[in-house]
Amino acid sequence: MSKRLNFQKQFAKGKIVNLGCGDIPVNLGENVTHVDIDNYNYPNFIQADIHHLPFKDDEFDTAVLGDILEHSPDPIQMLKESSRVAKVLVATIFEHTEELFPGIDNSERRGYPTTEAWYKTIPGYNSCTEIVPDDKIPHHYHIQRFADLDILKLYNNAGLTMDFYEKVQEGLENGKPYYNWLILSHKRSDTNASY
Repeated sequence: MSKRLNFQKQFAKGKIVNLGCGDIPVNLGENVTHVDIDNYNYPNFIQADIHHLPFKDDEFDTAVLGDILEHSPDPIQMLKESSRVAKVLVATIFEHTEELFPGIDNSERRGYPTTEAWYKTIPGYNSCTEIVPDDKIPHHYHIQRFADLDILKLYNNAGLTMDFYEKVQEGLENGKPYYNWLILSHKRSDTNASY
């Protein structure tokens, strides 16, 4: 298992919401609510847009955001909404730069007419019962291309304090290293976080 998945498992405690769970959710135990914009046949699954979650304030102890901020058109709103519903955020952010992955953008859809058509070709999507059409909720590839300073500003603008921050090499793409940020954070007003 990669360091980023181990990081998610290590720090996800208590009542957990797994935001943007996707087609292969990380095994975070039984006390987990899975959330995605598409509809999956998972136990404890809620279909929702992470920018506008249908949960009460502080309903969860931990929100896991596994490689989803880079897909968001509004990552600050996504972080604010995640921290509204959970006391602690465990996030991994995938580095995606034009240098490493030339020519991949949302308009291209990897040769398929819609993102929905492309998603249906992925074997892991056999648990997916409904892919929301792009005209209702757009599916984005890695539309955010972060650098270290971008991440720090993003968390600061979302009103979060970082308790842990590390950038780790995940592998090679086109002969160049790519990285994941591993971030543990909580709301600035929350002084009770203990990780």
